[in-house]
Amino acid sequence: MRDRVTEIIMRLRVQNEKLNRTTHKLQSRAKELFDQCVQAETNKDKDRAAIYANEIAELRKMNRVILRSQHSLERVTIRLETVKEFGDVMGVLGPAVNIVQQIQGELTGVVPEVAGDLAKVDEMLDTLLVEAGTVTGETVDVSVHDEEASKVLKEASEIAAQRMKVSFPDLPEAFKHLESGETRGQ
Repeated sequence: MRDRVTEIIMRLRVQNEKLNRTTHKLQSRAKELFDQCVQAETNKDKDRAAIYANEIAELRKMNRVILRSQHSLERVTIRLETVKEFGDVMGVLGPAVNIVQQIQGELTGVVPEVAGDLAKVDEMLDTLLVEAGTVTGETVDVSVHDEEASKVLKEASEIAAQRMKVSFPDLPEAFKHLESGETRGQ
């Protein structure tokens, strides 16, 4: 069982690194578009500036999902490392499964490759959960774990929001409404 936990940890780290590379690409692209947006504003080309600002807003939305996922995967990885060292497999695997499933769903449209790989990790966790239950005779209370998973995801979301403020440049004032998905007339 310990070898399986080690393999799952390794796979989660690989997926987190893929997400990290994607974040860097998004940040680079956002900075490039931001410079073009500023240039368009300077040239009084409001239509072109709006196009760039819209794309920056979309990149930010994607990056929020990725950052939240990264933080959640890090927490799952740390928990699994703790399990590997000290036991309590049943208490940790339930929330880990729920978090991985939720992240997988969120990443499907943003980073499909990582979402697919997380499906494999989810299968491995499910198998490990069944095996651990067979060995220990314990069962998992899913409702408690869903609550725990929700707490982890909420914390990850808050951290992601803080990091977004640092990582991505602010949109020009005329386009701030795009971040919340509003249109100009609202």
